[in-house]
Amino acid sequence: MQSSARWRLAAVCLALAVAAHAKTPREWKLAPDGFGPLKVGMTFTQVQELAPGLVPSPPSLRASSNCDKLSLPGHPGVTLMFVGDELARIDLFRPGLRTTREVGPGDPVELLMRSYADLVTEPRAYEENERTLTLHSGDNAIRFETRDGRIESVYAGRWTQVQYIEGCL
Repeated sequence: MQSSARWRLAAVCLALAVAAHAKTPREWKLAPDGFGPLKVGMTFTQVQELAPGLVPSPPSLRASSNCDKLSLPGHPGVTLMFVGDELARIDLFRPGLRTTREVGPGDPVELLMRSYADLVTEPRAYEENERTLTLHSGDNAIRFETRDGRIESVYAGRWTQVQYIEGCL
């Protein structure tokens, strides 16, 4: 075997070893600053490198000319909000998806309150018997919406976009 072929083989083996130890998308967790390797403030192109198949909506189909909300390919129950060209918010709405404090959609509110003791609680928009619970963290935040004593959805990102109650509107 030639020397250059050995180096190529060694490089492939090293790449496979690194990939085997990297967290899989199923292990990604939501925090105020991002979801797994996807970080608030990343450009669309940077996110697309980590999420092949991510395609922007045609401008004519967007609720707002400067905002785009997209499903994350390969991640059922996860949407990404881009404002301009930057990732501004990540939403989770499917059971099994978790935050860095191990709570997520479908979990009881009691577990949420034990995991995040410093949440600000407000009535949920349009549903005053339900709650919106928010943790503000610097320029970012994480917010939980409840339904019938359980977490219905979680979203995190820039403080301004976390406060949006109807997607990009």
